[in-house]
Amino acid sequence: MTERRCGYVTSSSGVNDAGAVCCWRPTWEDADRCIWHTETVVPTAAYERERPEPSERLDGADFRGASLSGASFLAGRSLVGADFTDAVLDGADLSEADLRRATFRDVDAHGTSFREANLHDAVFVFADLRGADFRNARLYRAGLTDLRINLETAFGERTVYEDEIDRVSTEGAERADSAQWVYRELQRLYDENAFPERVHTYYLREMDLRRRQAWRVGNYLQAFKLAGSRWVMLYGTSPWRVVTTSLLLILVCAGLYPLTGGIQEVGTDSAVTYQIDDPTDAPRWLLVQAFLKSLYFSVITFATLGYGDIQPVGGWARAIAGVETLLGSLLMALLVFVLTRSVHY
Repeated sequence: MTERRCGYVTSSSGVNDAGAVCCWRPTWEDADRCIWHTETVVPTAAYERERPEPSERLDGADFRGASLSGASFLAGRSLVGADFTDAVLDGADLSEADLRRATFRDVDAHGTSFREANLHDAVFVFADLRGADFRNARLYRAGLTDLRINLETAFGERTVYEDEIDRVSTEGAERADSAQWVYRELQRLYDENAFPERVHTYYLREMDLRRRQAWRVGNYLQAFKLAGSRWVMLYGTSPWRVVTTSLLLILVCAGLYPLTGGIQEVGTDSAVTYQIDDPTDAPRWLLVQAFLKSLYFSVITFATLGYGDIQPVGGWARAIAGVETLLGSLLMALLVFVLTRSVHY
């Protein structure tokens, strides 16, 4: 009697380096397909007994409703287009597996390892991914919808694409786009699961990547803009950085006024000018008095209050006062913006 064969054909059109595969394995029991492609729910022990060779491809495998808790026989396998709908995968090892276009719908993947797996175009819908490990997994264009995650779900500090940018000269821009896409998806995913700290973390990773990529491709205007945003307000997320920058500006300008022409205090009978020609020869009391007067003037200039009781003397001092006024207005507007934005983080 001729042994029946599976004959299942996996269409992998559009999947790089995959190609179509025709399964020529024997059918499983009374099913029309082999153990890997049958629509019948297969016991875990049967999978273990029929474990294929490491080089065999299991593309298009049907694991719908399968119980694969703690299974390790799928690690490193080619599972392009595999269907894990309603499967139980808690604690399973799918690390380094090729899971492009695989479907994970209504699966229990609690504690499952997807480490270094290729998940391009894979679909995750209504999946429990608490404690799952996605470190160094390729998640570009993966569909991540209505997922349940927690703080133990590991995606790593950096995406695998970002680590590859410096090693791949011809496709660096493509890797950067992939990394940015993944960072944005992780922000959305953590936001949906109410983990604002992780949203903040991956937002900063995305912005740092954009800044470095701008330097890398020679877009210096964008690079300077992002570098300034990073140092002044941490990309719009840190009001303390705006406050610190403002205080530094006030102190620097207060130190410059007496050295660049001085300031003049207008009184009822006379005007007193605070100017330091040589700080090394000036008495300490005069330096302190001049700095305190300049600090007061710097504060009201930064805040654009303009009482008129003290005025800058000389062209350089007036120029510094004008610049401080403009920067003060800008920094106060930025502070309001950051305080409003920080509510989301």
